[in-house]
Amino acid sequence: MQVLKRIRDIITSRLFVTSFLILLQLTALILPFLFLGMRSVYIHTFVGLISTLISLSIANDEKHAPFHAIWIIVLLAAPIAGWPLYVILRYNKQAGKASRRCATVSANLDKVPFGGFQPDTLYACKQHPFHREMLHLASSCNAPVFTGTTTRYFSNGESFYPVYLEELRKAKKFIFMEYFIINEGFLWQEIKQILAEKCRQGVEVRILYDDIATISKLTRSFRRELRSMGVQVYPFNPFRAAVDSFMNYRDHRKITVIDGVVGFTGGINLADEYINKIERFGYWKDAGLMLKGSAVQALTHTFLKSWGFVVKEEQNPQQYLIDMPQNADSLVQPFCDSPTGPIRVGRNTYTSLINGAQKYVWITAPYLILENEMLNALFLAATSGVDVRIITPHVADKWYVHAVTRSNYRALIKAGVKVYEYTPGFVHAKLIVTDDAAAMVATTNFDYRSFYALFENGVMLYGQDVISQIKTDFIDTMDKSLQYTMEMCQKTPRIRRAVRKMLRIFSPFL
Repeated sequence: MQVLKRIRDIITSRLFVTSFLILLQLTALILPFLFLGMRSVYIHTFVGLISTLISLSIANDEKHAPFHAIWIIVLLAAPIAGWPLYVILRYNKQAGKASRRCATVSANLDKVPFGGFQPDTLYACKQHPFHREMLHLASSCNAPVFTGTTTRYFSNGESFYPVYLEELRKAKKFIFMEYFIINEGFLWQEIKQILAEKCRQGVEVRILYDDIATISKLTRSFRRELRSMGVQVYPFNPFRAAVDSFMNYRDHRKITVIDGVVGFTGGINLADEYINKIERFGYWKDAGLMLKGSAVQALTHTFLKSWGFVVKEEQNPQQYLIDMPQNADSLVQPFCDSPTGPIRVGRNTYTSLINGAQKYVWITAPYLILENEMLNALFLAATSGVDVRIITPHVADKWYVHAVTRSNYRALIKAGVKVYEYTPGFVHAKLIVTDDAAAMVATTNFDYRSFYALFENGVMLYGQDVISQIKTDFIDTMDKSLQYTMEMCQKTPRIRRAVRKMLRIFSPFL
């Protein structure tokens, strides 16, 4: 009976029903072309020619280049079904409309000044060894460099959440929250009680969460209950029964802003596994960051971009962009990344930090699905004498992604990169620290989806104290990890190597 109930729950779930309706639409759109192609050799030849021409066009298109190989394989192997599928997804009207709206909201908010050093005033930081990275972020995604901001680094969820709850309790004016995952449990119950009290006190509370990431986690009453409390809550990019390639663009950001003065970000979502109240994939190793002061404006600015896309209403952003500098000289540079923009900010920042390293570059990454440009950057750094170290999970959350991650080990180790797996469990922290001069705490993974299909955010840090904390945490994590060797790679069974190579072909979609 339990099995039948489980099957019934799956079949009647919103995720299953919506996915099934989308599949029906795609089938209805493609079947006529399949039927005509099989009925006439001339039509088959003509369609094959169209697919070939589209393949040539894709090969010469630089945008989203890592996905081109998959599309070319599909178009040439199955030309009759391939070309309508490509046209439907590539030139989808709804997707284009959503992308344009996202770009418009972002452009309008970027006109609103919110302090910090802009590109034309960054000469004040020109002596810093990573001045070039500062300038790139400032000019490519409107990410000023701030002083007057204190930072506090959290090396795990257990140290993060008590401080997080305490700061929520201090809110006087507004609370903004934007998360990839929110899940019922201990942490959310604590947060919900605080939000209910804050709403009674007249504090404005807004929440955004990703719809697909939470579709099997949140009940239908989730929004209804929060709205009855007075919370303004919306799903980002709701999953609906429509053929829409914009559905692939998900909100992977993790942001909380309190009164415009305190901000939180990092890898930690609002679910119990992130604070190790429940166990999933062993011990969950994550990282969080708290900002106080001027740089919080940038987190507020990022949230308002997402809110403006989801909620179609007039905004007055200036009332939320509050500049209350703290007594701190550290340089802090929050930034955001959008798949609808022309520049791959997250990918470029990682690559630039690796290329700019002179002594060392240390990285923690839950997934290591690398395109050639990133692999070459790591190879060049390691073969140039830079100490390159990467920590990945030993306990995988997705076996196929972990297989692709491990498929990179042999080439990396051969080039001189030190590769470790965190044996207690799963590393979810997205960190990079370089030359004691720069570090980044981000939501961006080392994979194609983060670089090309997800809304992300991060914070570049240039202060010695916080960099020292991140470096110490890396060393502690490394001490609990297993270093992979070339001998271990060579002992991998051939069948497993073959499976990994096959999965690498589909890595842009993992």
